[in-house]
Amino acid sequence: MIFRKLKELIRKEILVLLRDRQTIPVLFIMPVALIFFLSLALQGVYADKFTGHQILLVLENATHAPKAVKLEEKISSSKLIQRVQRPDGYDNYMLFEYGKAQAVIFIPEGFDDGAKPVEVEFDPVLDAGYKVAVRSLITGLTAEVVMGIDDIETMASNFIVEKTKKNRNFPSPLQQSVPGWSIFAMFFIAIPMSIGFLREKNAGTLQRLFTYPVSASLVILGKLIPYYLVNLVQFVLMLIVGVYIMPHVINLPFNMGEHPWYLIPITVVVAAASTGFGVLVASLARTPEQASTIAATGAVLMGVFGGIMVPYVVMPLVMKKLAMISPMYWAHQAYLDVFLRDASFGFILPKIIILTLFALGCFYIAGRKVRWM
Repeated sequence: MIFRKLKELIRKEILVLLRDRQTIPVLFIMPVALIFFLSLALQGVYADKFTGHQILLVLENATHAPKAVKLEEKISSSKLIQRVQRPDGYDNYMLFEYGKAQAVIFIPEGFDDGAKPVEVEFDPVLDAGYKVAVRSLITGLTAEVVMGIDDIETMASNFIVEKTKKNRNFPSPLQQSVPGWSIFAMFFIAIPMSIGFLREKNAGTLQRLFTYPVSASLVILGKLIPYYLVNLVQFVLMLIVGVYIMPHVINLPFNMGEHPWYLIPITVVVAAASTGFGVLVASLARTPEQASTIAATGAVLMGVFGGIMVPYVVMPLVMKKLAMISPMYWAHQAYLDVFLRDASFGFILPKIIILTLFALGCFYIAGRKVRWM
């Protein structure tokens, strides 16, 4: 009997959701758009240095002397360099201004006899790390040619041992965007949820429901389950987009990590946390306008602090500490633990517990005021 009542309450809520032909589609279209465009933006802004980005380089040789030709060949064969030709009429300033090149190298006459050095000019806005890398490359290759050494790097390797650890902090554009904007969209469910609650309250629908032989807890559960399911479907669809579509768009793979099944408990808890946030907003707001404002503002602030809009790894120390107040931070880091760090379940568990406590806290606070429904 109870399950039949619950089934009918869920059915009623689903029908209400399906009638909203604007809000619900936006909940699915918005994260797809954000994942698409911001993955592209992140690829061009900060992830290049971790994905084999090459420097566009104009290399000009004013002499055909043996050493100059050999240096030109060595520079051209470097994996760091993508050699491009200077368009007609373009000086160095125009090359940089229009993005045709990021560096210009000129080998002058007199290089072979040591009369003149190699000239290097960089785009003024080029990242300092790239400048150091290219300068080191040119210095090393020039030393090889001048000193008659075939491979100075191999010779130096006998004296240097690299022990760099695998990157476990800096996510790829897809690892950052897919879980990040999926979480953001899940918390945005608070808008239609809270507005729906308040509309039914103001119309007297909720009060009429409570006149039937059905408990308040069952009514509330019947209203929450559809939104909870929408959140789960949201994440699954966004993950499908990230795994099967976006890698073809930005030519980067989406590494799911060694334990992708850990995504299930994380997503179950994140969906509960976002649903709890929606219930909290519904209990605090007095009008649908208030509810939409509180929900949208809260979601945006949690996204800003939680490392969704700005990657956590590039935040200053103060912002990293403030990020911990956002449930989106704990959710996003839990997903990154799976995708990026191949973490054990024990490592992820504290984040799941924090999100569970957040969800329970939201439900408890809302429950204290839920009688008005």
